[in-house]
Amino acid sequence: MRVAHADGHRPTSGDLRVAIVGCGAIGELVARRVYADPPDGCRVVAVVDRVAARADAVGALLGVPSYASLANVAAAQGIDAVDLRLPHDAHAAAVLQALDAGLHVLVEKPLATTSRDGRALVEAAARSDRTVAVAENYPHLTAVRAAASAVAAGRVGELVALRSTRAYRLDGVWLRDGWRRGGGPASGILLDQGTHHTSLLRRLGGEVAGVSGHGSADTVGLTLRFASGRIGQSLYTWVTPAAGAEIEATVYGTAGRIDIRVAYDGPFGSAVLNDDEVLSEGEDYYDSHRALVTDWVESIRDGRQPLVGVADAYADLLVVLAAAEALRTGHEVTTLEAEDRTP
Repeated sequence: MRVAHADGHRPTSGDLRVAIVGCGAIGELVARRVYADPPDGCRVVAVVDRVAARADAVGALLGVPSYASLANVAAAQGIDAVDLRLPHDAHAAAVLQALDAGLHVLVEKPLATTSRDGRALVEAAARSDRTVAVAENYPHLTAVRAAASAVAAGRVGELVALRSTRAYRLDGVWLRDGWRRGGGPASGILLDQGTHHTSLLRRLGGEVAGVSGHGSADTVGLTLRFASGRIGQSLYTWVTPAAGAEIEATVYGTAGRIDIRVAYDGPFGSAVLNDDEVLSEGEDYYDSHRALVTDWVESIRDGRQPLVGVADAYADLLVVLAAAEALRTGHEVTTLEAEDRTP
């Protein structure tokens, strides 16, 4: 595998040298579930977190040194790429810093928290010769991919409507750092989970033109108006006990229905057509985290676009920003309005 170092030299072979930046709940999760036995073509050589205890714990897990800043690790380790697992409102600055250092980037969803920052990242990625992927894992679920293929092949007939549900209780390690429910710029279920199901529904139903909705920081109901004229509904809540395997999305067509089941506690995820034809099965939700890292590494190696790139993630973000404005105003907001609004 040939990769470019920050200093511009290209080694003749060797794995992509990755630093994990951010060792909170999601950083620790991907360290355990992905990088402890890394996909072919990459290896973690360092971890970064401003909280020394967190960095040291994840560093010890992977057997690599820990650092307090990206600048320090870039100078010490000669890294090729960073996997950014930071609070949502820290994404934009970290991506720009990494690109300025000549590094390939994988950044957690959502891409940013404002349209201004999202546009800046789209432009920066276009100027750069580095690969920037977004860790939006729903498009990497085999159930989602199988359902999208079936819809494209006309298996449900003409698409009529879509529905999605993300219902669980936010607890455990996800509350450890406090910012998800802290009332700050990165808090609330819509920003935390909204791009997940936006990405899912866009792959099944196409682009979203407008959003209306009602709700609170903990529970949100949205109506999506797709560019095709079709409608979708999404329910988000993180104050109810989770199902072991939830039907998180349903596609309705004139000739059939597809249920997409997502499982967080074992290999029970599936996509099923009309209750009896299994399109995919045997999937654990966390398998998709490995799949997205693998896709990122392979896209760098092969010089291709990742499955979820910056422009795609920006489209997801605009839907979420439109939804947030719709919740504030009580009126439908178009994604174009979200793009044009200056925070």
